[in-house]
Amino acid sequence: MDNTQLFMIATAAIVVLTLGGGVALALALYQLSRVLAEGAVAGAAPTEAMALEAAPTEAMALALWKKERDAERMRGARLTAAYRTGVMVLLWLGLLTAVEFVANLMGVSTVAMFMIALVKAGIILQFFMHVSSLWLEGGSH
Repeated sequence: MDNTQLFMIATAAIVVLTLGGGVALALALYQLSRVLAEGAVAGAAPTEAMALEAAPTEAMALALWKKERDAERMRGARLTAAYRTGVMVLLWLGLLTAVEFVANLMGVSTVAMFMIALVKAGIILQFFMHVSSLWLEGGSH
């Protein structure tokens, strides 16, 4: 094997390990958060446990039960959406890093590299630092 083949194999290994490790870490953290959220409810998720118990017959108790059930479902939907967004951001940042790497190999100008870095910084500001929420009405972070 010559140096070019070794370089390409090493580059492919780094890209696969970086993306695979990031996705594996995201999935592991997602499963850990689900386990922690479920608590000790005999292996059932909170929404499943609420569905298994009989709905109250009294009007006020039924309204409260429905409100708690809906709040739990909304919480689960928000968590799912947050993890999905996190994985998508991870994939986009990985793709942009690969584009940056290839652009560097091709000898692209420093200005183009800086533009790619600014796009990556913008993604991080938007999704991880939640900068846009600073200007929302009543939104604080």
